[in-house]
Amino acid sequence: MKGNYPFYKKIVFVLTLIIFLLNGFYWRFLGVESCQALTIEEERAMGKKFKLELDKHLELIKDQSIQGYIDRVGKNITSQIESKIFDFNLYIYKSSDPNAFAIPAGYIYISTGLITLAENEAELAGVLSHEIGHVMARHIAERIEKESKLNIATLAAILAGVFLGGGGQAASAVGAFSVATAQTLSLKYSRENEEEADRLGLNYLTKAGYDGSGMIGFLKKIKRHRLESFQVPPYLLTHPEVEKRIDYLDLMLIRLPKQGQSENNVDNLRIIQAKVIVDTWLPKNAADHFKSSLESDPKRPDLIYGLALTNKKLGDYDQAIKGFKMALTVHPEDGEILRELGICYLSEGKTEDAAKFLKKSVAINEKDKAAWYNLGRVYQENGNFQEAIEAYQRVKRLDTDFVDVYYNLGIVYGKKGLLGYAHQNFGIFFKLKGKPDSALFHFNKALEYYGKDTEERNEILKEVEEIRKKDK
Repeated sequence: MKGNYPFYKKIVFVLTLIIFLLNGFYWRFLGVESCQALTIEEERAMGKKFKLELDKHLELIKDQSIQGYIDRVGKNITSQIESKIFDFNLYIYKSSDPNAFAIPAGYIYISTGLITLAENEAELAGVLSHEIGHVMARHIAERIEKESKLNIATLAAILAGVFLGGGGQAASAVGAFSVATAQTLSLKYSRENEEEADRLGLNYLTKAGYDGSGMIGFLKKIKRHRLESFQVPPYLLTHPEVEKRIDYLDLMLIRLPKQGQSENNVDNLRIIQAKVIVDTWLPKNAADHFKSSLESDPKRPDLIYGLALTNKKLGDYDQAIKGFKMALTVHPEDGEILRELGICYLSEGKTEDAAKFLKKSVAINEKDKAAWYNLGRVYQENGNFQEAIEAYQRVKRLDTDFVDVYYNLGIVYGKKGLLGYAHQNFGIFFKLKGKPDSALFHFNKALEYYGKDTEERNEILKEVEEIRKKDK
């Protein structure tokens, strides 16, 4: 994900971003004409609008287990807040640069590069707790003034450019502003803001049972990262005076009891880091990384699992199966390993073995939509169409936007001679794929099989109406 965009332009991105975060770019967009700090409701409205625009530019991680892990760590922190003013939402975006940032109203973004840089869960939790501290103290809202410079859509493009290092739309947006103007304005949280966020964050962190030194440990790590790369990581650009923060946190930690949760959770973090690497690195680079690491630590489960996932991605199912089986010797009841092993067997056409491991997977985690979907594929290939339909319907209940399941349901219903249901599901599939003409063809075909006032007919007519409204 890391591009070759000149680093000085990244700095311009950051300058421009912080200028307008701290100088009220939102006000006219929201129709607010007061120069006072935002109300909580205004900040919520701002945050929702900003998120919608920002998500157009960031490539978010959608892996359930990675998101679930970050959500769990975040919940550990936010559950320590007595009076939450916002509902916190955490998102992971693909970028090799280590960074985390908050936008108004409790939306927090964390990069894949930051996740892979953390040494233990306490370090990761320390970063999140600091950002949560900024949100709870409302540091963005309190510094917004009446003046309006940018709309949210443009600023979201700039923000994407800051943290992804790309050009294009973000670079064009930045080009409209001069560096001289940027340099005349503040580009930092105030020292008081930083100390308050650290103080609040450290309190949340230790109450959650984490070792408070994790917050310091990550700051030291990212400072070292800066020195080794001769560049300032984005996280330090928006969180200045790291040495003073470390000293301040050291002083605060003397008064707090030391906890030990971070080391207990290191295995969980390592597994997540392996998944992040597989999901974001080029397969060859990921394979080289895992092989090299295994030479010095050949029995580490996360490295074995990561290499197996990479081999699966490369289509080397024999090696992937060997790796997943090795991983199962350490974690025999891990539903995800069982699922991945089942998918590999299915890819090799060994449906009996695939069914064995996929059934074990859904027995351990009945909400694993990927396991249910692939179990449905096994049933479909074996001609067990009713069982396939039941598995696919499970997937639909877990995720109505799981696109491919509708295509498979169309095939299976067609095999059973239920052509109305077949065309209906094909219609939904093409609608979700953004192909309205194909969707309307199948919906109209499906209507031929249903009488007036039937539930199915009414559902199809709603789908047709939605498509026609979008076309107007």
